[in-house]
Amino acid sequence: MESMTAPRARVLVIGIEHGIAASLSESLSQHGHQVTRVNTGKEALARIESRTADLIVLDLSAPDIQALDLLWKSKDLVPGSPVLMVAASPSVESAVEALRRGAYDFLIAPVDPDDFLRRVDNALNVRRLGEARRRTAEELQHEKVRNLEMRRDLQARYGFSAILGKSPKMKQVHDLVMEITRSDSTVLIQGESGTGKGLISRIIHYNSQRCDRPFVEANCAIYSEGVLHSELFGHEKGSFTGAVKQKRGRFELAHSGTIFLDEIGEISAATQIMLLRFLQERRFERVGGEETLEVDVRVIAATNKNLAQSMENGSLRSDLFYRLNVIPLFIPPLRERSEDVPLLTNRFLEDCSRKAAKAFQGFTDEALEALVDYSWPGNVRELENAVERSVVLAKGEWITLADLPLGVRQPLEDRGQMKLSLYENERIYILKTLAECNWNKKLTASVLGINRSSLYSKLKKYGIGAESAN
Repeated sequence: MESMTAPRARVLVIGIEHGIAASLSESLSQHGHQVTRVNTGKEALARIESRTADLIVLDLSAPDIQALDLLWKSKDLVPGSPVLMVAASPSVESAVEALRRGAYDFLIAPVDPDDFLRRVDNALNVRRLGEARRRTAEELQHEKVRNLEMRRDLQARYGFSAILGKSPKMKQVHDLVMEITRSDSTVLIQGESGTGKGLISRIIHYNSQRCDRPFVEANCAIYSEGVLHSELFGHEKGSFTGAVKQKRGRFELAHSGTIFLDEIGEISAATQIMLLRFLQERRFERVGGEETLEVDVRVIAATNKNLAQSMENGSLRSDLFYRLNVIPLFIPPLRERSEDVPLLTNRFLEDCSRKAAKAFQGFTDEALEALVDYSWPGNVRELENAVERSVVLAKGEWITLADLPLGVRQPLEDRGQMKLSLYENERIYILKTLAECNWNKKLTASVLGINRSSLYSKLKKYGIGAESAN
């Protein structure tokens, strides 16, 4: 049990008769307290204003001191410091007024030393508890402010402007997401890996009426069947080996908010049945439990699989698909909206440059051409990674073709080499024909099937002169 012994304190003794004050001060000092004695109202007010007193002992009837006014000022200047009032023969009215103005306790002189120390300890313990409560209240208020700021940051980060793209396909996605946020229906997001399905799910949540409630994510592909059941629906203590305590599942944690089920196409037949029941009834039991739980959760599911094909081959229940597919949302791959690449690239460049503390003018035309022409099998995620790599490795103010990943820049470099080969092949062919025609330009033009002016233009283009015949 925690000891209630009061901590050492700074005690201010005001206006108490010398003999009594000396006795009280000695008792306080013997118990480890630091005592300061003053006899005038001016001195007392100066000490109180310095805010160095943890406890004040004040004589109600001391001469040259307006004790009740001083008590009032002390409660205003040092509200956390208790005040013990002392008087030899106080009136009932003065005692009541002192307590009304905030005195912690009232002692009748002469004061018994043991009783005095007991009351001092009580007052200091009350002060300590008050400070602990204030600290707790301040920490709670700080936490509320921090949570509010985090919520505002999340809502700003996942605003509709986070859907980057001006292409017609992304405009359709943007408009549909705005409509989805106004409803509470189940959403099925489909699209290739890296298209931003997780981002879209958060945008839906943080712009819906559930925005100040939990957003809970569960990746259905990373757990085995038994573990996934526990992750989604929780388990009771002792329900299986290793279940040493009760665990709340993701659906419980998401109560009144949104749950995002990623890679929904990977769940087993048994999990499909459990999920189907929840979608139909909004009820479930923890693994190994008998109590039926009911939660209010919006479900957003996502997959990179073709779920229609999964139904055809029997790996996905059709009734589950229809329960999930209330509002379908398809995110197009980046290769089908290449006009969005410059916008995405500039945003990623801005973000990555800030993180790396490096400044860039942008991408060269050649580098941007390579980025736009690349097919991006990893979609937006691959583009972001490519930009981050380029930011880290680039040396100049501009990110060049050479700074891009090999797989991104290779197709453009190959095209350049192809152009160079055509150039060289035509030059060699003209030189060979000239030699066969003994450098007769009229005959050469005829053999090549072009007029003499075109031949002369090509000779000039390829720097072929009489010296080439040597």
